[in-house]
Amino acid sequence: MHEALQQLKAHLAANPTRGRAYDILAFMTDTCLERPNHEGKLTFEAETLLTGCGGSAEREKEPKDWIPNIRALRRALNLSQPKSGPRLRMGYQPGGGRGNVSLYWLELEPEGDNQSAEVEPSTTVIYRRSANGSIRPSIVARLFLRQGEMRNLSVRGISFLSIVLLASAIWVAMLALMLLALSVTPGPITTGNLIILILTVLGFVFIWREFWQPWFQVVNDCVVKAPLWLTAISEKNSCELEMFRQGKYRWTRLVRFSADCSICGSNIELRSGKPDQNLPLVGRCIESPYAHVYSFDRMTLQGIYLGPSTPSKPHAPSPSEESPAEGARCTTQTS
Repeated sequence: MHEALQQLKAHLAANPTRGRAYDILAFMTDTCLERPNHEGKLTFEAETLLTGCGGSAEREKEPKDWIPNIRALRRALNLSQPKSGPRLRMGYQPGGGRGNVSLYWLELEPEGDNQSAEVEPSTTVIYRRSANGSIRPSIVARLFLRQGEMRNLSVRGISFLSIVLLASAIWVAMLALMLLALSVTPGPITTGNLIILILTVLGFVFIWREFWQPWFQVVNDCVVKAPLWLTAISEKNSCELEMFRQGKYRWTRLVRFSADCSICGSNIELRSGKPDQNLPLVGRCIESPYAHVYSFDRMTLQGIYLGPSTPSKPHAPSPSEESPAEGARCTTQTS
């Protein structure tokens, strides 16, 4: 057991991978190595794993919604170990009902009982939507997006959308005036004129795409990548701008959709579908963004594998695998 834990720790240190599944494996491995004389198997509840691996913003989530499904954890563990020699497997006891929480543990894999047979990659993923107010807007955006959202027909919403429309019109007018000024300049066109023209057009395109286009695009697409200036500097990962209807009103909010890659266990984030996909937004694995690609359905929060080749036979995760029971604290359980 100790040798297998040391091998797993060495592999995780030599091959750093971004993903909560690998963070959980590292946390469980270090904890087990710190308690070598513990009798029986050392079990972990979801809340303990969230406390040990999650960030400050993630710790506000429900542990059962934060932790990856058991197939993703087993897949990551299988990819982090050599094919021969002592190997570990992920033990899992699903919870259910009041006081019965899900338990996770690492144990030696018996010879001839290769758990990799049941951790073949799935062709579907389940996305998570961040909680309201979990994404901090920038100082400028806080004037309108209080707690990261605004009602479109409120005073703040109408004021902000009016500013967007007015600023877009002014920006187009400025481009037209600059092009007109260049066209009526007496004499032949010089290299300086061409440089000014190119810089003007490039600057217009950049400002349009980064500041104004997402606000027009979100009306039809419902979900677009949020401009960088909308989020606080402390937000390390990109997020999305979502427009939705709640009751009689339409709202706009900052949100982050994420998932666990069913192939390698790393994090999936939404990115542009171009150049290899026709969809406007797809889920891309942060470790292999053009090989591990999935579709994105905002309503069902599901995605289907779109990569260059099917990794294995299709498999739809069962409800018990995708929604582990609630977690609370670390406990120990003897065999």
